[in-house]
Amino acid sequence: MKRITSFEFGPSFDVTSRKELEGYLHAVWKVYYSYEDGASTSLSLTEDNVTRQGILRFDGNTARARNFIGFLQSEYESIEIYPKIFRGANMEKSVMLKHLFYWFDYCRKWKFPFTDVNLSNLQDIDLPELILNLIANQFHGVVSTNPISLYQDMEEAMLKPKGSINFNRYISNSIANGNFHMLECDHQPMEFDNRLNRTIKYVARLLLAKSSFPETRQKLEDIIFILDEAEDQVCQASFLDHIPISPFYQDYQTTIGLCRMVLEQHIYNHHYEDSKHWSLLLPMEYVFEDFIAGFLERYFSEDWEVKYQKSDMYLTDEKAFQMQHDIFLVSKKDKSIKIIVDTKYKLRGNFKEDKKKGIAQNDLYQMTSYAFRRDCSSVLLLYPNQCDILSEPDIFHISNAHQSQVIKVTAAEIPFWSLFGHQNIDSELYTSLLVLLANLSTSQTPNTYFQLQ
Repeated sequence: MKRITSFEFGPSFDVTSRKELEGYLHAVWKVYYSYEDGASTSLSLTEDNVTRQGILRFDGNTARARNFIGFLQSEYESIEIYPKIFRGANMEKSVMLKHLFYWFDYCRKWKFPFTDVNLSNLQDIDLPELILNLIANQFHGVVSTNPISLYQDMEEAMLKPKGSINFNRYISNSIANGNFHMLECDHQPMEFDNRLNRTIKYVARLLLAKSSFPETRQKLEDIIFILDEAEDQVCQASFLDHIPISPFYQDYQTTIGLCRMVLEQHIYNHHYEDSKHWSLLLPMEYVFEDFIAGFLERYFSEDWEVKYQKSDMYLTDEKAFQMQHDIFLVSKKDKSIKIIVDTKYKLRGNFKEDKKKGIAQNDLYQMTSYAFRRDCSSVLLLYPNQCDILSEPDIFHISNAHQSQVIKVTAAEIPFWSLFGHQNIDSELYTSLLVLLANLSTSQTPNTYFQLQ
């Protein structure tokens, strides 16, 4: 199998079977990413809406990555795609992977509990096998050390009452058939053969079918053996809904999240489940946005109300053009202090020589109109750092003709990655955001109407 390492919008690479790979990508796009069609700007307007996909761009027998990171694996090749911010950094793969897992630790949609994993013993395996190995280790550690039994709802005809008697079933099933002695009971016995163990076992079988690394396969086989008493069943993500987990079994919360990721989020496409194709593909714009929102929630929620993807208002009085902010902050100490935060996963190049500082004009129009509608005078545009030395924030002021309303727009780089690893990003990012929010909080001006000049 050919192994290919590439980056978002990186150089083109050869593919062995374009038709087969492109067919798989169309299926994945239709099931998981069709919501991107309306917002995507990288797709040609002449492409057919039904057949287009926004994961790879093909030209003959070559392909080029777009804005998705992760991996694609087929019968012929394993393609790994890393963020564009690493493209010129000459960074080791293990350091890039550490960054990915660090970001995912803050994300709500894609949760990988592997921030501090030791990759030194796994240098020779590719990203797909690494993901499988880490998931298998998580499953095995929980299932082997703390097997779980759960209360299961049971409906049963019994000679002696147990739990509560269901009189409706007793009348229709027992009395109607002359079986007066059989009591229809509802009870909840503790069972090892429960929904959670069945789902873990099913996910382990799915991963075993994809893995070739001996250590991973052994762990997955051990999990299936430990869960032998759990019934073999095709499971869905909904099987994991409303499972009561006691504090004694809190380690299973992470396991449930990983099972959901496999069953619900991007790893498998049902049409190709039995083939050699599989993938984990994540749009990097949403990873950056979700990371920032998660970081703000974790470290700033004491002082700020963090509203993620807030969309409760419309731009017009006629309730058309619904607004949706990446992040909306409201001070808990002073409700009049509000900040619209917009994450921009863009590399602005040598933006200091640009009068507009690398900010897209449409972005500025959009955020200003949102600020006007929200009666908010502060907008914060956040960009990933381009190197370890951060550039100073750039500030723009937008005022109406009478200077009675000023919208302050701050465009700032934040620590998102480092050549020296992710270990110091937490403290550096916290300091950067603390300073930015403090500056915006103390410079709020009375809110009145304004018009763009």
